[in-house]
Amino acid sequence: MQEREYIKDTKYCQILAQSRVTDGVYTYSIEKVYVKKKKRDEIRFCLYKDTLNQIEKYIPRSLDVTELELLELFKEAINQDVFSMEMLGSLKGILSQKKVKESKVSILSTESEEKK
Repeated sequence: MQEREYIKDTKYCQILAQSRVTDGVYTYSIEKVYVKKKKRDEIRFCLYKDTLNQIEKYIPRSLDVTELELLELFKEAINQDVFSMEMLGSLKGILSQKKVKESKVSILSTESEEKK
């Protein structure tokens, strides 16, 4: 297997790509990681915080962000190549289908209002 570049190597994984958004207290991140035991790439949503012992210590808990912060994080993840082109293509298809469904609902509700 060809050796890949990584940002950080831990016992659990290698961080291959990373998006980061900081709010002054926490750093939110979406990462592409290679999980050594499973021998595969995965996407990880995570949280880091500066502590007295360590700068940007990984915090093993859920990542709670606003929709605006999530959009900013996704934008950065796309810019940092966290997601594959196949994944982005699939996401584009899902969003296009959602847009089509919403426009059909909008047209139907407009037609029913006009009949009244």
